[in-house]
Amino acid sequence: MKGQYQIVSELILFGIGIMVTGYVITNFDNVKQTISGVTLQDQMDGLMDSVSVAILKLYSVENGTIRMAIPPQLSGKQYKIAIKDADGGKIVIYTLDGQLVLERQLFNIDYDNIVLSNRIINNSEVVSSSQYIEIVKNEKITIRRVPLSGALS
Repeated sequence: MKGQYQIVSELILFGIGIMVTGYVITNFDNVKQTISGVTLQDQMDGLMDSVSVAILKLYSVENGTIRMAIPPQLSGKQYKIAIKDADGGKIVIYTLDGQLVLERQLFNIDYDNIVLSNRIINNSEVVSSSQYIEIVKNEKITIRRVPLSGALS
């Protein structure tokens, strides 16, 4: 009987070890997911700030172009940057998998400029894999992809 008792206690101890290990792995995975989401949001906010500053700089000139390097991925995810003419103009950055969408209103840039359709923003978008974007103002402000040869010049 003594030999069986020792085997049973070792099996119970092994089972408890497996449960503790499973709990730790699950807990760390949840922490990783949370930190990853916060990091993605912070990176998108920073990119949103950069793009909105570039758009506002272009707004005050007659014709102009600003070229920017953008990261190919944020927290390991590809994304799109779009500008929309809705509500006077807004910037939208979203991941391709739809996990996170950020929008920011561009206040008061539409009211003093009457252009063809009463909008100063031209609906356009760029995928992050281009690595370079160009924000152009001719009649309207447009965001577009820069060919790699144009980005190096």
